[in-house]
Amino acid sequence: MKRFIFNLQALLDKRNREEEEIKLELARKNIQIQDAKQEVYNLKIELEKLQDDQKNTRRNTSDLVSLKFSVSYRNKLKLDMLRKNKGIHVLEKQQREIRQRLIHATQQKKAIELIRDKKYNEWLKEYQHREQVFIDDVSQQRFIRAQKEARINS
Repeated sequence: MKRFIFNLQALLDKRNREEEEIKLELARKNIQIQDAKQEVYNLKIELEKLQDDQKNTRRNTSDLVSLKFSVSYRNKLKLDMLRKNKGIHVLEKQQREIRQRLIHATQQKKAIELIRDKKYNEWLKEYQHREQVFIDDVSQQRFIRAQKEARINS
């Protein structure tokens, strides 16, 4: 009997490739989000350090020019943090969209795999049935030969 051939194998391979591409895209987006969060964290650390330095500077000196520069730098850091947080929200929205695409691609792949498994099980049943018929025929022929030989010998 012929070996099992799945007619939709090319489609299944395509769906597997699509799923893998989406997984890679999701991984890249996760890395971007992680990097952006690290940048926000670094800005936060820098802002805290600046605020501590400002407290010490205000206690020790009353230089208005350096105070003005430090306030404007602090405001810049806060604005940078806000921009980065907005960027993170955009990246997370894109991440959710990619996850939805991944779910859809996985569902499509699973549908084809279910069809393949069903076809394989049908093929396997047919194969086993034909094999059993062949074994029965061989056994029957052997029995008939044995009976003929018994008649000839008796």
